[in-house]
Amino acid sequence: MNTIYIIDNGVILKKISRRILLKKNGKVIKEIPILDLKRILIFGNNQISTELMSFLATKGIEVAFLKMNGFCKFRLVPETSKNIYLRMAQHHHYHTLAFRFSLAKSFIKAKLINQRNFLIRYQRNQPGTNINDAIVTLEKSMLNLEDKTKIDEIMGVEGFASKIYFKAYGRLLLNGFKFYKREYYPPPDPVNALLSFGYMLIFNELKGLLEACGFDVFLGFLHTTKYGRESLANDMMEELRSPIVDRLVIYLINKGVIKLSHFQETEKNGIRMNEQTIKIYIKNYQKFMTAGFVDRRSRKNTNYREIIQQNVYKLENVLLNNEEYKPYILYS
Repeated sequence: MNTIYIIDNGVILKKISRRILLKKNGKVIKEIPILDLKRILIFGNNQISTELMSFLATKGIEVAFLKMNGFCKFRLVPETSKNIYLRMAQHHHYHTLAFRFSLAKSFIKAKLINQRNFLIRYQRNQPGTNINDAIVTLEKSMLNLEDKTKIDEIMGVEGFASKIYFKAYGRLLLNGFKFYKREYYPPPDPVNALLSFGYMLIFNELKGLLEACGFDVFLGFLHTTKYGRESLANDMMEELRSPIVDRLVIYLINKGVIKLSHFQETEKNGIRMNEQTIKIYIKNYQKFMTAGFVDRRSRKNTNYREIIQQNVYKLENVLLNNEEYKPYILYS
């Protein structure tokens, strides 16, 4: 178990021998061996003992405290990686405009390819739904990327293509779910709430892996530098959105795992999942992230958690050894 998710409110986490003890209302509800644990994500109002925090820090295990919508409030992380050479290489390449532009373009091109391939897959599953127009537009957008010479122009192509993609995405949803466009703060409908929650989970995994390797997560190549924004994690999430989160959400909706009744309105005119729905989501997210499959490029058995890790290692080799970045491609 690489990640532990604590969702119930009022849980106390303590250390007992080499296990994590979970208590609620004075009763032990679970004991978890640490083994290959990488991180603990704590949603809502829960407590963790200083003894356990100290022990986790010595083992390189991070603890993140999140709001129920997946937004990270703060994190307890082990000592920062000593890989100064990687950070030096990252800053050097950031100021090499040709390199920065090339890497930024590869992130977005992979995102568009994966969006196109996603739509091709699901149109095959739903032959009665015609989304050919969106598929053609995404293909044209990929070609349109080739003559762009500025990152702002790349982002413009991406923004236009994503609007087309999400319109088509909404047409693939069943069981009464309606979705027309991507909106974030706060999510105005159940589909946006599901997508935002999943993207936040992927973002938190990437951020932790990047920091563990020694990257400066605030310095991205595609997304602009902005105070407090972990731009590099945003960069690396782009190609993974449709293969992981968009596929998971459409599965949860179309298979009836999550229903419209599982949502409630917020005080800010938004929509959010209730606590039980978050548990259902995370259970399926964990299953989806660790389910094995054969990658068509490498011909090796893998899973999406390994793919995220490999993408981080690939970027490290790009910066230190001048290798070409090869993004993950979802095959249609």
